[in-house]
Amino acid sequence: MNDPLTYYNSLAASRRDLAGRLQQQYDRLALVRLLVFFLLVAALIVAWSQSLLAGLLTTVILLPLAAVGIRRHLALGRRAAEAQVQAEIAKGELCGLSHDFRHYPDGSAFLESGHPYAIDLDIFGPFSLYQFINRTVTAVGARRLADHLSVPATHAEARSRRANGQALSKHPDWCVEFRTVGHDLRDDPNYTQRLLQWVDRPSRASGTDVRVMRWLAPLLTVAGLWFCFTQSPWQLGLLFFVPAFAMLRRYHELASSEHAYTAEAGRILQAYSRLLAQIEERYPEHSAGASSSINRLAYAVSQLDVRYNPFVFLLEISGLWSLQWLYRLDRWREANREHLESWIDELARVDALVSWATLRFNRPDWTEPELTTAPTLEGQGLGHPLLAPGGRVTNDIDIHTDGHIHLVTGSNMAGKSTWLRTVGLNVVLARAGGPVCASFLRTAALQVWTSMRTQDDLSESTSSFYAELKRLKAIIEAVSTPGEDVFFLLDEILKGTNSRDRHTGSRALIRQLIHEKGAGIIATHDLELADLENEPGSRVENYAMEVQTRDGELVFDYKLHRGVSRSFNATALMARMGIKIDPKDIKLTHD
Repeated sequence: MNDPLTYYNSLAASRRDLAGRLQQQYDRLALVRLLVFFLLVAALIVAWSQSLLAGLLTTVILLPLAAVGIRRHLALGRRAAEAQVQAEIAKGELCGLSHDFRHYPDGSAFLESGHPYAIDLDIFGPFSLYQFINRTVTAVGARRLADHLSVPATHAEARSRRANGQALSKHPDWCVEFRTVGHDLRDDPNYTQRLLQWVDRPSRASGTDVRVMRWLAPLLTVAGLWFCFTQSPWQLGLLFFVPAFAMLRRYHELASSEHAYTAEAGRILQAYSRLLAQIEERYPEHSAGASSSINRLAYAVSQLDVRYNPFVFLLEISGLWSLQWLYRLDRWREANREHLESWIDELARVDALVSWATLRFNRPDWTEPELTTAPTLEGQGLGHPLLAPGGRVTNDIDIHTDGHIHLVTGSNMAGKSTWLRTVGLNVVLARAGGPVCASFLRTAALQVWTSMRTQDDLSESTSSFYAELKRLKAIIEAVSTPGEDVFFLLDEILKGTNSRDRHTGSRALIRQLIHEKGAGIIATHDLELADLENEPGSRVENYAMEVQTRDGELVFDYKLHRGVSRSFNATALMARMGIKIDPKDIKLTHD
């Protein structure tokens, strides 16, 4: 298998050339098709003018041939469009390999304000982990991928996703084909819910009267027309249409109610059918018969949509059009009620799986994490997934997750917050069943909690400090919950109060978190907290991210070191901004 860059460059070039050739053929044949149409009309006119037999023979022979030609011409256009779509998919992936992934949906709708980590770790929204991974084409697949990233899976479930994702990553062509089929779907997120509600409704048009009249109405129509054109008084022939009219009045509200659940859904269902056909090709043991069944449903729904046609009354009165298709929908519902939800679930599963498989194919330097029941988090070469590889700095971690804390000190802009997000994002990826941006990662089943971006809440008239206290309260409650292995990431705790209160409160919080067997990383500017490492039986370890000054310039290496930070850069930054700092004040501050 080629590397991702070679693969996508080759795919983009080949599909772009193929689309151009096919489009040229399609355009040339469009002129031929127009010419053939005029010749066909002329041939039919001449044949029918000669004799009835000649007209019938010409019609029977030429019309099917014309239909075959039109279908092949349209198929050529579809192939050209599909090749162009695949070229665009490859172009998008090339941008993604360059770490430009803003053209993918960012999942902002899935962001929950009270989520344990989604806001602080940039799980959803612009330039988020979701946007980085997302290649879904259905609303149910997008929701499933969002669930993977926001609801930690059990180790067994994560291993299953990992195995399936690894297997599918070896078939990038199939993933591209799947995305091609669903590229313009744009289904309503609420549509599948309405469909499941519809399939659970009882049959409404399957009574004896409907079963009899769906066959009798066409016969009565033929009889009525015969009577009107051959008998006298012809008005009596209208009586043959009375039973159909009565049935239409009786079932009008039912037809409108049922149609409201399925109106204009034929296009979406046809796309679902094609996607399920792709799934059946790759996974024949799953969803057997789903594509053909959904295709039949799509056709029935599209026929019911004819009710929007202003001339549909002719079909209704002559053949009870709406009731005919409502009856078929009822039959479909009875036959597939037990299967529809599992088919949609399989569609969502595979749609999300394509995103994970594409991530693995695109990032072969990432690794598969090891999930363990031991209380530990060990990692080597951990990098931030959303940073481009060229500017990414990696670090290691080794922490027991049964009541241990890493206290990270460092100057402003030294990389403390990025390190917290690096660890959190990789744990989330591991729990979701995905690969991690690391050379090695071994983790217990950790539930990540963060407190990094607390803000004022004007709707509740709360300050940022009170909002942070509420967040810390939620973390303490999570840590205290039996069976919950919490790994917290706290950035500058209690920053909204004075230094003495902050220090006192921070020490108390750290001791309480350790007592409750919580584990995590705390980034702070409060160097006095580092003294906790020296207390008897301490479970606090000090780490630092330093900033060096060279020739008056600040140098950041973003590397994690054992110990306490002794560098200061805020005064240097302020001085560069034109703020005059008295050297005596600097000395007093550092002392």
